[in-house]
Amino acid sequence: MTVENGSIEHLRVNWVSHGYGYGGDLMYFGEIFAHFLALAPAMSVIVDRKANFENPYNLPLRPLMRLFSIPLKRRAEGGQIYDTEIRLPSPGLLARLIRLPTDVYIAIEFTPASLLAVAAAATRKGKPLVLLVESDPAGRGGSTSPAIRAVKRWAVRRAAIVQTNSAKGRDYLVGQLGADPAKVRVAPYLTSRPPGPASTIADSGGPVRMLFANSISPRKGLRQLLTALAALTPADRARIDLTIVGDGPERAELEAVAAALGMGGRLRFEGRKRYAELGEYYARSDVLLVPSLADYRSLASFEGLAYGLALLNSTRDGATDETVREGVNGFAIDPHDPSQIADRISRLVNDRALLLSMRKASASLYEARFSLERIAANLAESVRLAHACK
Repeated sequence: MTVENGSIEHLRVNWVSHGYGYGGDLMYFGEIFAHFLALAPAMSVIVDRKANFENPYNLPLRPLMRLFSIPLKRRAEGGQIYDTEIRLPSPGLLARLIRLPTDVYIAIEFTPASLLAVAAAATRKGKPLVLLVESDPAGRGGSTSPAIRAVKRWAVRRAAIVQTNSAKGRDYLVGQLGADPAKVRVAPYLTSRPPGPASTIADSGGPVRMLFANSISPRKGLRQLLTALAALTPADRARIDLTIVGDGPERAELEAVAAALGMGGRLRFEGRKRYAELGEYYARSDVLLVPSLADYRSLASFEGLAYGLALLNSTRDGATDETVREGVNGFAIDPHDPSQIADRISRLVNDRALLLSMRKASASLYEARFSLERIAANLAESVRLAHACK
């Protein structure tokens, strides 16, 4: 897939963020970077000097940052708690970014490290910046401080291009931060496809294979999902094979709840798996369950699309508007309505033709909008446009 109106292969593109995954795992961005690198081989990724990243793609990582972490709790809409942190770079990062050979900077969100990239671009004439903003942060308890909003407004004014994933992100950028609509691009830049085999979209003939792949914490809604399973008839439960991948504080309690459903070996807790291991689970599944009580823009449903799974995705997840075509590739579910969830599950396990058509629709949606190749091309086009207006 090529960039719309020109190559960026000669441009020195430097990515700046406080992180690109969890721990030493680049996770989602590793695959995105690998595809972007094919379009912009002079790119580099600025990382923490202390981080020891797994780097199977031999990405050009530049350890120019020293980060200090401060734990933080945010209260999202509905009262759910996000455990997060602020990662502060040492002040020397700004000088290093200014000295770094650069044609275009890419900064991710409004973190302190990203704001230093904004400042570097503002200092260096003719070195434009692409600012990536995932969506409206209200869904994850984003700050409403007037001072922080003022900083964000400063950042979007200085970006040559602001790229966001959806119309919700555009409305936030233009309506709340005063971004110039002409500079805002709605084009997905963040997706996920864990490494793994190609998925075979066919009727397996056995129980419908369902997957929950998330942390087992109150916010992720596994308790509500198990309540919905209990509302099914025994005959419908017998048509389900459920794999639960993940770990967390509720695991022991919810394993006991699950045991009372009488599904035996057709309901398994597999524990936490590394990102590189998740693809095998998606490839063996038919349906992805995302019953979150609050999520900013969970990437789980994009992983479901990537492997051609029908989606049962929470209305409290900011990704649902992007990933679910109601009745076509899945259903949007209210995590607080177990009877509705049970009804949607029952429809899938009793209508194999519908399930198969939904899986095909998910695979088509992924290829059209969220494939790694499409995401890399979207990013490359933003870089091209930014450089053109330097």
